[in-house]
Amino acid sequence: MEALIRSVTEVASVPLVPEVRLHLLMPSHALWRASPDEAKAHGLDMPYWAFAWPGGQALARWVLDHDESVRGRRVLDVGSGGAIEGVAAALRGAHVTCVDVDAVANVCATLNANENGVSLETLTLDPLARAAESFDCDVVLVGDLTFDESITARLLPWLEAHHALGRVVLVGDAGRVPIPSRFEVVGSFAAPFDGNPEGSTNWSVQVRCLRT
Repeated sequence: MEALIRSVTEVASVPLVPEVRLHLLMPSHALWRASPDEAKAHGLDMPYWAFAWPGGQALARWVLDHDESVRGRRVLDVGSGGAIEGVAAALRGAHVTCVDVDAVANVCATLNANENGVSLETLTLDPLARAAESFDCDVVLVGDLTFDESITARLLPWLEAHHALGRVVLVGDAGRVPIPSRFEVVGSFAAPFDGNPEGSTNWSVQVRCLRT
């Protein structure tokens, strides 16, 4: 998996979070405009881990700017992909566990952590299929997972369960699916993204914290 990731990505940063270096799929690569079948032929089944999505960028930026929110705490990065927000938390002294359904994403998260001189743990499973109590954490980070109505419908009550356990819940929200107002806006960002790490399309992204 490491060889696959290295073969299709370059190490780069995104403008909103220049402190974090990631393995990213770049426009210069032949797979940039590949069809799903072409990507799958190269072993890339939905390589969302190869992009720094807007919600993840904003959440990473917020964490870096508010290190008191994660320093010394146990952080769970949910649906982590390439783990830009998880790496940011680790850079600020958190003990990070990334959880994703895709084993390749978790390998990429580990490579990204190594690239930034930090460490993190990974779990390959569907976190929403497990009770909140089964995770040992103080802070839950969700970067750009509210992109689909069915996933969001499963995610929100699961996050509420974490909140009920006294955990801090932070969501990077790119506005794809409406989120209730009890997820209070604590930061607003313009995240440049059109799939290109150097893209010029600015997404209006909010970081939200679940309040009582």
